Amino acid sequence: MLALWRDESGQLCAWRVGRRRLAWRPRFPQPSLEGADGGPFEIIVVAILAVLGLVYLLNWLAALLATSVVWPYRAISGRWRVVAYPLDPSLVATDDRGGDLPHRRRVVGRTAAVALTRQWVRDIERQGYPDRSADRPGSAVASERSS
Repeated sequence: MLALWRDESGQLCAWRVGRRRLAWRPRFPQPSLEGADGGPFEIIVVAILAVLGLVYLLNWLAALLATSVVWPYRAISGRWRVVAYPLDPSLVATDDRGGDLPHRRRVVGRTAAVALTRQWVRDIERQGYPDRSADRPGSAVASERSS
């Protein structure tokens, strides 16, 4: 589900909100390409990028294969992960590993996941980000353990 919000400058910001269906979301590695000025090392850089591209595709294949096991497990156990992250990468806060920090929470039951998704969409449309005030250890919705 998409949630749209206009910031103070009038720019439209889009967030993706919903149950996480993939086992994980592969990310393409971002190597530093300093020194790639067209010299003899350019072939090495192209080869490294080709290997990174192959690894990225294999990571996607592994994620899709793992999803064929994880999704039925989540449906049977009723434990769903709900995520919300901005689609504009400039709005994403990054952690020390360089990955994005989406809002995510584990909930028990599909109806709780749908309700949390709708609540986060309302929060984003009202204030521009999901409300984390309900992320208390004693709340009805259990927070996801940081990994």
